[in-house]
Amino acid sequence: MLMEDCGRECENKDCENCEFEAEGFSDEETIITMVDAESGEEYQFALVDDFEYKDQSYCVLVTTDEEEPEMVITKVVKTDDGEEGLMSLDEAEADEVYAEYDRLCEEAELDDEEDFSDEEE
Repeated sequence: MLMEDCGRECENKDCENCEFEAEGFSDEETIITMVDAESGEEYQFALVDDFEYKDQSYCVLVTTDEEEPEMVITKVVKTDDGEEGLMSLDEAEADEVYAEYDRLCEEAELDDEEDFSDEEE
């Protein structure tokens, strides 16, 4: 199981204690290039996690080309040609999905703390 920083801004600014488990990924980062439909500008992201919420798949991406990495969550959708693609979240959906991901990260952190304390005993 690969441990990576989720890229989100931690409340206590202590990212060492803000890690999550990214299952199903190799040690090499998966890089995704997304194109802004309006400007044509390309953006690169590292795929760092994925999760299911309300029967919908989401991918957690972290920017790769900025000094301050930013986390972005996208929805996995079927494109017109039948392939899987990623779609931005609308504002209302984003609030709910980001809150769920925060909850999952906190839950994973608590599980890690429990596992660590069990090892110490």
